[in-house]
Amino acid sequence: MARTATKRLTKTKINRFKKMLDIKALEIRANLQSSSAAKALARDDEPPNLEELPGQSHEEWIFLNRNNIEVMLLREIDEALDRIEDSGYGTCLECETPISLKRLEAVCWASYCVTCQEELSVLQEPLERVRSYRG
Repeated sequence: MARTATKRLTKTKINRFKKMLDIKALEIRANLQSSSAAKALARDDEPPNLEELPGQSHEEWIFLNRNNIEVMLLREIDEALDRIEDSGYGTCLECETPISLKRLEAVCWASYCVTCQEELSVLQEPLERVRSYRG
């Protein structure tokens, strides 16, 4: 089935998506480096002000979550680049049908067609609620 998507996606289109993926990966890596550096610079050698700890902890939690999201996205981008190399790019990993060009234009690292992605999201939603409830 991967060959169907490869035939549908011309070399020009695949190269354009590869360039989009490369640019997005560079942006994320730059964000991760600059945000890590900013956090490191924000920490002084002074003892923490106890009144500021709750706010500081919340900011650190937000920072860590944002970095985690960016790292997961970077992983998805790297997997999409691997699929380009393996000639599987543009094919849904679940149903093996071609992913629409409209979807790839919007989310060039997409691994699933819209239908399969929606089904996966519905299945993952209860798990996310359980995880957040457990804290």
